[in-house]
This record gives sequence, C-alpha cells and structure tokens, in this order.
Amino acid sequence: MMEVVEDARDAGTDDRQADFSRFVERSGERLRQAFVVRYGPEVGADVHADVLARAWADWDRVSAMANPAGYLYVVGRTAARRYRRWGRPPRFVVAEPVRSDDPDLFLSLGRLTEAQRVAVVLVHGYGATYQEVADLLDVPVTSVTNHVHRGLRRLRSDLEDP
Repeated sequence: MMEVVEDARDAGTDDRQADFSRFVERSGERLRQAFVVRYGPEVGADVHADVLARAWADWDRVSAMANPAGYLYVVGRTAARRYRRWGRPPRFVVAEPVRSDDPDLFLSLGRLTEAQRVAVVLVHGYGATYQEVADLLDVPVTSVTNHVHRGLRRLRSDLEDP
C-alpha cells in the first residue's frame, strides 16, 4: 500500500515539473527580456530568477491562473523595488537582437518611458507580437499599441538629422 502512495506522489511531482517546464519554455524567455529591458541586466536577471522561484513554490495556484506570465510580471515589478531601493540605478542594455550602427539609438531608448521602452524593444527588437506583449504585461493590446506608437514617434524625432 505504501508503494502505491509513493508512486502516485512521484507521478504528481513529474506532472507538476513537466507543466512548469512547459511554462518556462513558453514564457520564461519573454519574461526575462521584459525584466532586463525594464530594469537593466543585473536587476532584471535577479528579478527573473526570483519570480520563477516563486512560481515553482506556488505552481499549483499560479498554473491555475488565466495569465500566469502576466501575474509573474506584476510580481516581478514589485520585487524589483527591493533591488532598486539599494541605490543601484537601472542601467539600460538591450541584448543582441537589436543591432544598430547609431549609438544615439541606445541613448534615445533610455529616454523613453519604461512602458514605451519595454513595448518597443519587445515588439521591434525581439519580434514579439502586440498580443504577446499585452499578455505578458497584463495590459490591453491598445495600451501596447499606444506605447509602441508613442515610443517610435519619440525615437524618430530624437534620431532625425537636424
């Protein structure tokens, strides 16, 4: 009888691990990109690790949510406050997908609001769809559209030749 209970517990753990692994494959990289774009590479990586650890610890509840990635993004924004309180200002860095010969692009991206920068870089730098970004940030698609439109307009005006 004891063996049956242990086998059932092991099977449940395996299913839970497989479910969590599928979630990380589907949404983990997008979450990391969003946190790095918003908070810089150091804080973004720390926040990403924190939210995945929290998700695993409470996976039964998190997996039952309609938008677990959106929930974890909100949890990450809250966790980032703890890191930012220590006086480390976020450094804005974009990973490899964004390539430019214009060093002013990175300065201009740094002048965008956080929401605009995250939306523009995820959509145009990493190739995410507006719907994917909206789901990740847990905002309406129209908000993502507005952030991308306003961010691109500001980038164009910043980068135009005088």
